Amino acid sequence: MAASTDAMNISFDNGFGSIGNTFNIDTSVAGQVTLRGGAAMMEWAISPDSGHGYGTYEIRAQVNGNQPGAGIILWPGDNHWPGQEIDMVEIAPDGSGRQYGTVHWNAGGADGYNAALYDGVQGGVFHDYKMIWEPGKITFLVDGNQKGVITDHVPVDYAHGGMNDTIGFLNNNPNTSITIDNVSYTPLGGSAPAPAPALAAAIAAPVADTVAHADVAGASTVAQLMASTGPIDWEAIASLVRDNFAHDGYWHL
Repeated sequence: MAASTDAMNISFDNGFGSIGNTFNIDTSVAGQVTLRGGAAMMEWAISPDSGHGYGTYEIRAQVNGNQPGAGIILWPGDNHWPGQEIDMVEIAPDGSGRQYGTVHWNAGGADGYNAALYDGVQGGVFHDYKMIWEPGKITFLVDGNQKGVITDHVPVDYAHGGMNDTIGFLNNNPNTSITIDNVSYTPLGGSAPAPAPALAAAIAAPVADTVAHADVAGASTVAQLMASTGPIDWEAIASLVRDNFAHDGYWHL
């Protein structure tokens, strides 16, 4: 568990840092982690102060495929769903490969969310994804360009009476993948993390197309999956994601 007041930088040249909950990941390329098929990795989510709070999240990643399946996910620190999931990247279900960011919330026991499309962002190449989480506002940027601002249902972090989120990555489609080579977090008002030491042989636009909807999966079903403090059952979660996509055309928990 990482404290929200601590800056961090993970380059995957010298391990995984706080990202300790992993499933079926590919580390065959030095300094990179790739998720294909059914795969996931995340910081441990065991209590409301797990992970990080207000601040800047920066992730360099390449998302491949034009279907839902790959995502950069900030998961609720208490590991309970539905909750304050924030997704830095998801893929639209229309075959266009369009990317978007989302802010989720508990909509009376179901999953509601708002989404902002990342217009002009091409898949299949590396991008620098950035998210700034501050009181009442979440800003999404790609390669330094602002792509969306969401001010509705923005969660409050643990230090201010709410809950933190843990950083995670997911792929649940055989036709998609995601590769990550750097993850960093800087607390709001804090200093940027120092670059991680490498081992010698080591490995500004308006919000567009806002969407809100309720989830098909019963909250009690997902809550049972997420309530354990042990390893997350990623296969069961992936099955729920696929069911939701078949029901309403959106890839979501």
